[in-house]
Amino acid sequence: MATVSRPTRVLSIQSHVVSGYVGNRAATFPLQLSGHEVDVINTVQFSNHTGYNSFRGERFPASHILDLFAGLEANGLDSGYTHLLTGYMGNSENVRAVEEIAKRLLVQTPDLFFVLDPVLGDDNALYVPQELVTMYRDILCPLAKLILPNQFEAEQLTDMKIASVADAKRACDKLHSFGVPNVVITSINVDGDSSQLHLIGSERNEESGATHQFSISFPKLDGYFTGSGDFFAAMMLARHASLAPQYGRGCLGALARACELATATQVGVMSATRNYQVSTGVPVPATNLVRGSRPADMVRGFELRIIPSQHLITNPTMVFTATDI
Repeated sequence: MATVSRPTRVLSIQSHVVSGYVGNRAATFPLQLSGHEVDVINTVQFSNHTGYNSFRGERFPASHILDLFAGLEANGLDSGYTHLLTGYMGNSENVRAVEEIAKRLLVQTPDLFFVLDPVLGDDNALYVPQELVTMYRDILCPLAKLILPNQFEAEQLTDMKIASVADAKRACDKLHSFGVPNVVITSINVDGDSSQLHLIGSERNEESGATHQFSISFPKLDGYFTGSGDFFAAMMLARHASLAPQYGRGCLGALARACELATATQVGVMSATRNYQVSTGVPVPATNLVRGSRPADMVRGFELRIIPSQHLITNPTMVFTATDI
């Protein structure tokens, strides 16, 4: 039986940049365009993202994050949040701050839907302290309703190597065992096919334990994209929030459909971004450039084309279909 929906109100806690689209800058507009109210707390404020050769700004301490939330509480503005979305935190103190905020929100709203993007690293390298892996697993996973790791992050959280779809399914099961009912490994590269990536999803009924696992294959787009994970997390929240009332509490299927729609938007926006970069005429070297050696005009060309592609947020033109696995 479908449940009655209520207005979606999101508190998003992640990074912020003055120029470009990562963190809250990549998440806020897509969520609002999808019809959801969004309040933001920034964990950092930088001039631009760290894919450029240099950046200015500061990382905010946990006390700053908690002080902002206390201001919301003082005015009764902490009531009514239906969703919590978190991204880059950077240090253990901020993880603890998010834990505290999540627990306070759960007192107000016991069915709060916490979307956890465990921003730990990529390309076989951590870009946060190692201790955060354990903290995400032991502290935040039990509070979350949906987790969205990439392949490397899923391997770190589960201490399992993912070399096949079967491995990814087992990793999802392990993430479920940490207390998360909805798991999406956003992209895995397996079977030696460099042209395709695969999303692996798993949704579990918290009462019956029934599980639905699926995959979605999509093309791998080469380029120096930054913020695509933040954008995808926002789109997953937006799609799932809109779909969940149609499926009803405890019913399986909403996650797979949300992944189909979010993937369609994601690939569409990334394709538009790559096409724009090509149109700039700025060459992209065939060899992978490490941070510190990337021309700024090339990196700027890969800033996500979210605003020009907003029609792909509301009405994606591509179609991707989840396959049960």
